[in-house]
Amino acid sequence: MIILSGIVYCLYFIILGYGVRVAYNLITHKQLIIARKTDFFAHAFFQGVFIHVVLFNLLQYIELSNKQLLFTTIGYTSLCLILALKHAINKGFEGSSVQLKAKSLVLNTAVILASLFIYWNGSLLPNIAWDSWVVWESKAEQWLYHGLSIDINQWTNWIQTPDSLFNLSAHYPDALSLIYFLPKIFTSNSNGVVHITYLFAFAMITLLLISRLAKIGAPFYLQLFFIVIIYTTPLISNHLMIHGYADIWVAMYVLLIMLTLMDYNDEQNLGLGLTLVCYLSMLPMTKLEGWVWLLLFIISHLIVTAFNHRHKNLIFIAAICFVLLLIILGGIDISTPLGNLTINQQRITLFNLIDTPVQFVNISNELMTGFFWQNNWSLVWLGLPFLLISFIREPHSKASQLTHVFIFLALLCFLFLFYFTEASKWAQDMTALNRVVLQLTPCYLFLLFKMITQMGITQNDNHIN
Repeated sequence: MIILSGIVYCLYFIILGYGVRVAYNLITHKQLIIARKTDFFAHAFFQGVFIHVVLFNLLQYIELSNKQLLFTTIGYTSLCLILALKHAINKGFEGSSVQLKAKSLVLNTAVILASLFIYWNGSLLPNIAWDSWVVWESKAEQWLYHGLSIDINQWTNWIQTPDSLFNLSAHYPDALSLIYFLPKIFTSNSNGVVHITYLFAFAMITLLLISRLAKIGAPFYLQLFFIVIIYTTPLISNHLMIHGYADIWVAMYVLLIMLTLMDYNDEQNLGLGLTLVCYLSMLPMTKLEGWVWLLLFIISHLIVTAFNHRHKNLIFIAAICFVLLLIILGGIDISTPLGNLTINQQRITLFNLIDTPVQFVNISNELMTGFFWQNNWSLVWLGLPFLLISFIREPHSKASQLTHVFIFLALLCFLFLFYFTEASKWAQDMTALNRVVLQLTPCYLFLLFKMITQMGITQNDNHIN
């Protein structure tokens, strides 16, 4: 019954994504053809999650009972279902074979078996994820008993606001709590339903990545090996087994942004552009450090655009002069309506997102322990130097350049934050060090296997010549 409820909840997200895509194509007078079903339904699921989060964020401003929320949900889901069914019957699968090839059957079976194994192991454990029962699920429980519109504050604001509720992590974004919330209305085992949703989401991501690897020419054995690697990497499987952390969701949306960027670079489609904006906006709605990844995507885009500009030398000279000017002036300190922007040798304040003193803390031992000695990642990060060499030596499209630059900037930012800011305390107690890296790992693994595939194709071409 739990598995069935979880599948129904996942179908709810797919219906939302499918229905909204049909509605968009009706508005823009375009035809929606489902050519690659894996790609379509994976994106429909994650677009549905985005729509659900946005809608329920808006519904927080309207005082509705749980029963009224449920009827509202049934209403807009029914509308999306009608649009999806009408499209599927009339046009959706026109000229698209529904037969599953033997190799695809093996790959899909491997993903399903890996998901079932993780679910079976996870179902034997209590909800021990601290972030779940203290942050995400606890906030959903408060909404369940007091209404979605209730104000939830941290200690200081709670003391000053008698009608609000207290939550230690009230300042955390609501996305994951909103995913937890809806199952609590219609089932007593919402934890199991959300666990199925985690596993289904990751299965969709894995199949999407397999589809992309096949598209660029990856052999069958490499696709199967990718499934083995991504499901047996210890910290990934642990976060799927002991669910309740938002890091795996951030990781999946970072990956979706990268793939959508590649598609947008090829097609320059408005729909893809809107999808990209939706995925980017999910980062800060899911976790606070999502703002960091969002800013790094913007910075990566600016760097790649400048690198490919015909006046790139002038742009880089101007950038170097700007940095030198900041050093001479001792940094920057600007007050804005969004907060202060301060960057100097003593402190970094980035609006209301980051406010930390700058001080070197040697976390090298914790870093080596987290990356290697604890066996959190097996040996996957040993491929990073080869990925860097490949990026420098081989030509890449603009979108591929952007994704590589993002990965390297993100890792440099990760090292800076943990070595030079207050984040070092989360490295020293071994809590957040690997969880932040987890947010980049699926993206890194895809780029690594993409590099291996392209190396194999190049070698084959050389043998032929």
